[in-house]
Amino acid sequence: MDQRTLDDRLARASAAARDRGSEISIALLDRRTGQYAGSADTTPVTTASVAKLFIADALLYRESSTKTPLSQDDRDLIEHMLESSDDDAANELWNEHGASDLVADVIGRYRLTATSEPYDGNWWNTETTAADLVGYYSGLLDGRGGLERGGRQDMLGYLEAAKATAADGYDQRFGIPDGLPGESTVAVKQGWMCCIANQWLHLSTGLVGAGNRYVLVVASREDVDYPDGWPTVTVEVDDDRSDEPRDEPAGADEPTVASTPTEVTSPVPTATPTTTARPHHYVQVRQYPDTTVTTASDDASAAHARETMTDVVRILFPEGRID
Repeated sequence: MDQRTLDDRLARASAAARDRGSEISIALLDRRTGQYAGSADTTPVTTASVAKLFIADALLYRESSTKTPLSQDDRDLIEHMLESSDDDAANELWNEHGASDLVADVIGRYRLTATSEPYDGNWWNTETTAADLVGYYSGLLDGRGGLERGGRQDMLGYLEAAKATAADGYDQRFGIPDGLPGESTVAVKQGWMCCIANQWLHLSTGLVGAGNRYVLVVASREDVDYPDGWPTVTVEVDDDRSDEPRDEPAGADEPTVASTPTEVTSPVPTATPTTTARPHHYVQVRQYPDTTVTTASDDASAAHARETMTDVVRILFPEGRID
């Protein structure tokens, strides 16, 4: 594809995403020609489940470099973690085998200059960029990261066998898989979580085409929104409290937020306070799709964000394939 056409499509895809309340990062590498294109590709993005690539890579490299075989249980966990994006499998491997040291190992071997270990020790809060993820995949394929051929083939096999539905019931066909139906070879690792600064995070990353010719990374940060009305809950608030509910989630820099207040409703009539009771009233709060407590598999805002991801890929490659 000529660079002018690709640049035009990148601009149109980014504009379409903005119209849907989404900020998009895109990076594409043609491994055959060396052609590279990106949009906001150096903008930091949290990895969510894409960090599972680093967990698997570090463990398979450790196995080959130390000549210490992984247990069959660990191999099964790696398979589930990559094919079905199984969080329980990732948690077990992370806690058992070194946690953030696993990410540090991959950063060093692949020379990922814009990737950092999670600030809080949780794998899903690993930071990276679309450009760095393209560099990781490219290094995985050509062996620059030091992973032996057998380990690379294992990882590619798991990514090619990625399930349509994740272990928690979430639809993980968004982006590359649904956007490129004309490609016979697709190996992907998807990621998603809510909420960071009131936004959904989705990533669709992987390898496309015969011989894994293309490396494609798409990441979105989309405002959580419910056009047909926000789900809400009613909470009780003490009248004399100075820390009334805020208009944004507490801990907005953390991966998930359960609920956040919106407009305060008229006080609900209550019984006359006694000498021991504290005056109080009630407010309606917006309930965010906290992915630490819900799968969000039927969440309307999640579906909207997934559609944005797929639409971006379709704008980039309207023929349903990259070639």
